[in-house]
Amino acid sequence: MPTYEYECTACGLQFEKQQSMKDEPLRICPECGAPVQRRISGGTGFIFKSSGAARRDSSKTCSLETTGKTCCGADRRCADAPCGE
Repeated sequence: MPTYEYECTACGLQFEKQQSMKDEPLRICPECGAPVQRRISGGTGFIFKSSGAARRDSSKTCSLETTGKTCCGADRRCADAPCGE
C-alpha cells in the first residue's frame, strides 16, 4: 500500500498516511481541522522481477530491468526480439 505525504495549509503540519490508490485523498488536518494538500514526492518506486518459467539467463535479459529502457530505447517491453523474448 503506498504512503502519501500531506501538508496542512494552515498550521504547516506535515504527515504521512498509508492509503490504497483507490482511496480519496485526505482533506482535513488531524491537528487543526484546516484543509491539507497531498505533496508530490519521488517515492521509492517498484521493481518487478520475472519468476519461474519467465526467468531468463542474465546475459539475455532485457535492459529494461537494469536501465529503465529497452535495447531500442522504449520505456516498456517491445513485442520484437530481443526485447520481447
